[in-house]
Amino acid sequence: MDERVQDFIEDIFDFKIDTEYHFRTLYGLTFVFKSEIATVRDNVSSASIIPMGIIYRENDEYYFAPLDETYQIDDIVKEFVEKELI
Repeated sequence: MDERVQDFIEDIFDFKIDTEYHFRTLYGLTFVFKSEIATVRDNVSSASIIPMGIIYRENDEYYFAPLDETYQIDDIVKEFVEKELI
């Protein structure tokens, strides 16, 4: 879709997608989930929680084991360091 058309539609319907990463630790493993909430005119139209992978610590280093190799892990690593390690 043309970017101008997409911007026009988003402006008319006030369409937004909020994405956040969540980390839950269980038995020494940190599970990573991505939540996406789509809103139209400030009303929730859809929401999803997607498992992204597992962060674990071995030999004083952290490793990320993605559930799908196509994920871009830069955002996950950044949020994990900000929320969990600092």
